Amino acid sequence: MLHSLRIRVAAFLLVPMAGLAVVLAVGGTWFIDAFVTHAYDRVLAGSVLSIAERLTVQDDTVALDMPAAALGMLSNSEHDSIYYSITDNGALVTGYPDLPLPDTLPSPETITYRDAVYRGQRVRVGMMLKPIYVTRHAALVQVAETTVGRDLLARRMLTALAALGATLAGIGSLLVWFAVRMGLTPLDRLRREVERRHLQSPGPVSAFSVAGVPSEAVPLVTALNDLLERVNGAMAVLRRFTADASHQLRTPVAILKTHLALLDRQPPDSPPWRRSRADIDEAVDRLDRLIAQLLTLAGLEEDAARATARIRVDLVALARETTLACADLARRGDVDLSFDGPDRPLDALAAPLLLEEVLRNLIDNAVRYNRPGGSVAVRVYAGTGPDGAAQACIAVEDDGPGIPEDQRALVFARFHRIARSGDPGGSGLGLAIVRSFLDRIGGGVALSDGPGGRGLRAVITLAAPPVCDTAAP
Repeated sequence: MLHSLRIRVAAFLLVPMAGLAVVLAVGGTWFIDAFVTHAYDRVLAGSVLSIAERLTVQDDTVALDMPAAALGMLSNSEHDSIYYSITDNGALVTGYPDLPLPDTLPSPETITYRDAVYRGQRVRVGMMLKPIYVTRHAALVQVAETTVGRDLLARRMLTALAALGATLAGIGSLLVWFAVRMGLTPLDRLRREVERRHLQSPGPVSAFSVAGVPSEAVPLVTALNDLLERVNGAMAVLRRFTADASHQLRTPVAILKTHLALLDRQPPDSPPWRRSRADIDEAVDRLDRLIAQLLTLAGLEEDAARATARIRVDLVALARETTLACADLARRGDVDLSFDGPDRPLDALAAPLLLEEVLRNLIDNAVRYNRPGGSVAVRVYAGTGPDGAAQACIAVEDDGPGIPEDQRALVFARFHRIARSGDPGGSGLGLAIVRSFLDRIGGGVALSDGPGGRGLRAVITLAAPPVCDTAAP
């Protein structure tokens, strides 16, 4: 397996080039062979024609006045051997008697060629059947030449072709490697830029610029920037969670340490011991709730980039079941908890688990910050948004101390708490979780005065697919 990108790219370029070189080598070999054969055959044909033109008939016998140039034109530096024969109807007129005759006579006045072995040597034979007009004679002229010269010329040309091909292959390989190195230089720059980011001071890693990046590498840089954005977000959540946890956990942990120290100094089951034991239980409950809410909020922020699927949810059934599940909490707080909704389903687009957690937080706040003997009412009804679109609404109303109007926009911030006497304690995260969850499912929340201007009314609004008839109270 090739792990180097340069080697992979070079291989993908060089392998087709090698295949092309093989094709060119085969084609070049065929071309050289055809060229050499054609060149030598033309000289051989000239010799055959020169002899055929000097044929005559004397006393009803074919005769030849051999021209000096007929065989002289076949001489070369390799000193190929030349053989010839002239036959008339199979009878030798002149020449070498053992030069073999062809199996099939050629057409008259047509020069043809064949390869043969004569006297232990490969020869190329040119032949022509020459009719002698006004007579009945037709002489077969054959001229044979050994192939030493043409074979040597073919080898020289093939050697030159191989040398040229090897030179071009070497130069081409160097050029391909150089081109690959230069073409991948932007990736090297990107690598150095990534390494340089390691030396930056701690904190979010800035995105990489796509300016000057080749178009093929833009998707890589874009994906890298998306990854950096998610990593920066996750690190920010981690830093925020660490800071929030370290800040908020100090108080309950300090309370635990103090009361544990006091517990060791008091006799068991004495009034001071029981008070310290109750304070410890309260601090543990507060610590448990704080940790749970911190983890919920951290998980929510970490998953904020993920899409939350919304489905049709029956708000009446969901709100009724959630209110029933909080009945024990209201009983312990001496608060009257009630539910009111239409008799038929009221659908909304939401994520059931997130919406249930939102409603639990609102009911928990309404009960926790209410007075003994107070009341909390959960109502479900259909409404209409500012743009006329149908909405499904859940209202949580209490008759407790409420929230001052100038504080209502601030209570959705994390850890924002309103100082008041008899504060039951809390983390300041409940409404922050409510706002974050509703943002994920496309809902909204608004705070206003409770019924009769007393207490607080929190209204959750969600998109409702059908328009319902139930009127708001």
